[in-house]
Amino acid sequence: MRGAQLDTVLLGDDPQGWSRLGFFLSEQAGRSTLRLGNTQIVLTASGEGFESWSIRGVDQPIAGLANCGNEAGGTEPAVGHPNGIRGIDHIVFHSGDPAATVAELEAAGIERRGGRSTESYGAPMQQVFFWLGDVILELIGPDEGEPTSPGPLAFFGLALWSDDLDASVTALGELAGQPKEAVQPGRRIAGIRGSEVGVATPLALMSPHVQL
Repeated sequence: MRGAQLDTVLLGDDPQGWSRLGFFLSEQAGRSTLRLGNTQIVLTASGEGFESWSIRGVDQPIAGLANCGNEAGGTEPAVGHPNGIRGIDHIVFHSGDPAATVAELEAAGIERRGGRSTESYGAPMQQVFFWLGDVILELIGPDEGEPTSPGPLAFFGLALWSDDLDASVTALGELAGQPKEAVQPGRRIAGIRGSEVGVATPLALMSPHVQL
């Protein structure tokens, strides 16, 4: 269902690192948070990477990922970030058994929007995409016919988006890579060097979706 909105993501990053990347942070219940589109990012400074998430309309944990509950992100309104970044384009996880994970997601009522085989990450694998409201969940894993393995999903990172990719890259300065053509037709992508300011979460930045 398209109504299964990604509400909250808890990350163990240091809030100061995200602030140095040009994000506006606020305090909610003693936690540093920022809003990207309809999703609240909570920064716990635990150093643990991805910790948990919540999806509106889905109460149970999925594929071993903890559900933090919708209250974890607070209700702060959307604000403009100094870097011009507006939202999350997609969140990426690796599954050792994509078919089992796809079945679990679909059983939870999350809408599948497509998939393909690819070598974008090096070895042949499959990508499966799901709607989480205004965020795409990208699931990657062994291609059909390849060996699978059990276990929880592994977090691969976030791709963010900006109305003006070039302006955001300029705002990020040396913390952004050179924009290049993305896999998606008509879009461009640039890496974000978050590790240089203490952000462990892998980040990329994309131009907006192309209206066809």
